[in-house]
Amino acid sequence: MKNLKKEDKLYIQTFREIRSYIIRNGLKGGDPLPTEAAMCQMLGISRNVLREAMKSMELMGMIQACPGRGTIVKEFNLDFIFQNVLFFTVGEEEEKSIKEMFGIRKMLELSYMRQAYLALTDDDIRQMRVCMQNIQEKWDEHKLFHAEDKAFHMTLFKSLSNGVLTSLMEAIWAVDDGFQIEEKEKHMDSTIAKHEAIVIALEARDYEAFAKAMENHFASGKYLNNNTYEEY
Repeated sequence: MKNLKKEDKLYIQTFREIRSYIIRNGLKGGDPLPTEAAMCQMLGISRNVLREAMKSMELMGMIQACPGRGTIVKEFNLDFIFQNVLFFTVGEEEEKSIKEMFGIRKMLELSYMRQAYLALTDDDIRQMRVCMQNIQEKWDEHKLFHAEDKAFHMTLFKSLSNGVLTSLMEAIWAVDDGFQIEEKEKHMDSTIAKHEAIVIALEARDYEAFAKAMENHFASGKYLNNNTYEEY
């Protein structure tokens, strides 16, 4: 490992050097890092500096301390990164930030809907019909259907096999969970009708109808960054 520069904080430099070490040596999830003593010697730093850098990496989901094994590299996981970015974005202006995330989700789904349509398999469409049935059953019991709605939309884009898109959508759904529940409840009947229109269009393999249903899904309420929460 190369010598550390003096102009940056030591723990930040150490963080970067450990990251570079992982990349240069092709370490993958589950592979062990050198011992504390070995890394301190290689970098010429104290254990306190090393531990500060390692703690930062652990908080970011890059490494994990395992009793009896030392420290290992974790599997790369964009879900963890995006969820932390979005959660830390939500601060004093929480409602504004979350509404902005709804706008991002709208643009993502509408931008990728043609690719998703072309990639959808018959099994995907059947699974979306099952999701639709689960949504209706939940609402018949006067229960919200966040998980079922999420499954509906995630299935729509599953066959794209786009890991970054999937992770970003997962993160936005996580932030949305539990947000303005009482306001959302007022619009569930409308939401179900919009989801039904999407499934019907897909079952008919009618792209024009599908595109229209998707645009209608995102044409009101929370996706317009206004003060209503129509459309779940």
